[in-house]
Amino acid sequence: MTQRPKTKLSATQHATSKLRESILSGDILPGARLVQEQLAETLGLSRVPVREALRILEAEGLVTHIRSAGYSVSKMDAQTLHRIQRMRRLLETDALLQAFELGALGSDLAAQLSLHLGDLRALSPDNAAQMASRIRSFHFCIFDSCDDPILLRFLRNLWDATDSWRTIYYRTVFAMDAVQRERVFARYELLINQISQVKLKETITMLDELREEGFLSAEQAVQALKEDNQRQAQLMLRALES
Repeated sequence: MTQRPKTKLSATQHATSKLRESILSGDILPGARLVQEQLAETLGLSRVPVREALRILEAEGLVTHIRSAGYSVSKMDAQTLHRIQRMRRLLETDALLQAFELGALGSDLAAQLSLHLGDLRALSPDNAAQMASRIRSFHFCIFDSCDDPILLRFLRNLWDATDSWRTIYYRTVFAMDAVQRERVFARYELLINQISQVKLKETITMLDELREEGFLSAEQAVQALKEDNQRQAQLMLRALES
């Protein structure tokens, strides 16, 4: 049973953290309704901190509120996904250009990335949330070298907006397809080699390709999951009607 936090502030923080984690991990799917009473019972809290947590998550863009329908996890259609992809491309390319100008690309950064890749290879693919977190850390090991806190803040917000989609992909595709995993890891090795040799143009191109492939895979995984949920619902309805 969840232990009730001692103060109102800690209760709100607890609720916000738990809900954010569930949304970003894909445990709660885009479009799912968030009923305050149910959440409060699950978290062992009153409705007040849950309501405040939902407002915080709404400000972050993870939750949507409609007066007649209440709160739900923010949906993201293909058009929005591709818009975020274009913004990520601009910011990530700028981060690489700044890192290059600072002299941050090279063997030292490549060595750090190799450690991240080693951790990824050792990680169980069944742990989708941890896999998503480690892959994000791999990418931000590159971006952080630009030393531009404003750019990095916006970039992290863009990644946050699509974390749940990536986790669904890791859970439904990446975890089950060893060939796909090795293909991605091999491309990471090539990326590390390009960074080690300070090949800026090739590094930008590789990140563009990885980003495009990642978004397409996430789209397909989410669509497949939605279709499977619809089939399950139809089967359940038929069983009830028979």
